[in-house]
Amino acid sequence: MSGADPDLPRDEDRPRLHLLSPEDVVALLLDGEQRVVPAVRAATDQIVAAARLIAERLGEGGRLAFAGAGTSGRVAFTEAAELPGTFGLAEGRVVAIMAGGADGTDGHEDDTEMAQADLARLAPTTGDVLVAVAASGSTPYTIEMAEGAAKKGADVVAVVNTPGSPLVLLADLAIEVPVGPEVLRGSTRLSAGSAQKVTLNTLTTTAMTLLGRVHDDVMIDVVPANAKLRERAAGIAAEIATSSLDEARAALAACDWNTRAAVLHLVGGLAPDEAIERAAAHATLQGALDSVR
Repeated sequence: MSGADPDLPRDEDRPRLHLLSPEDVVALLLDGEQRVVPAVRAATDQIVAAARLIAERLGEGGRLAFAGAGTSGRVAFTEAAELPGTFGLAEGRVVAIMAGGADGTDGHEDDTEMAQADLARLAPTTGDVLVAVAASGSTPYTIEMAEGAAKKGADVVAVVNTPGSPLVLLADLAIEVPVGPEVLRGSTRLSAGSAQKVTLNTLTTTAMTLLGRVHDDVMIDVVPANAKLRERAAGIAAEIATSSLDEARAALAACDWNTRAAVLHLVGGLAPDEAIERAAAHATLQGALDSVR
């Protein structure tokens, strides 16, 4: 009787990567990635539900936290790092907790004591949302984080690549994106990691749109932290207000580089201080524009 694992592919179905040309290895890896977007698209309803929850909680003053270990933790950490600058979220509104921190290793995935310490520092509460990311849905560190956050009253959203996993069972909402076996078996940094990245990008961008942080197809609240982003803000303001770039730059400078206010200053002729106040009084730029037209 064979001692082979029945869950592993048959020998004739397994790619012999070490015997292939580099061109064939690349082709197989890219073929594997073709599964990613269809898998994420199949989870549309789950993503929309989670995006609505995140937008609601952030709109009420709560925080958005991400947690994970290994590849999943690094994907989650990257997502969290991008959100404040892209969407103008205040410091502390988005946080990321990764097992072992920036130097975390696979060895930290089982460290539930570390998870408890990280949870204490995070101090989740009612009104917060924790997005817990794990390819297997069974990573001890991530489960400990999710369970602890739930006990403190936070909402938990699971992002997993394995349906029906323990993390899914304890979450308030779950986004399940199964992509099947990896071309390099077990290496979830490949298609599973890609699916997580696409899922989180889609989830957070949808949530920020619901929150009013997107106008048309532009990042209306992008933080102009460098020369490139200041030019981007000027281009956004000029496009919406149908003004010149020079006029947009001047408006932004007068309005403390608040793009929404700069648009209102240009379109409605409001004084800079009034434009800033009017922008803050409306959840969306569209609402503010309607009030001055």
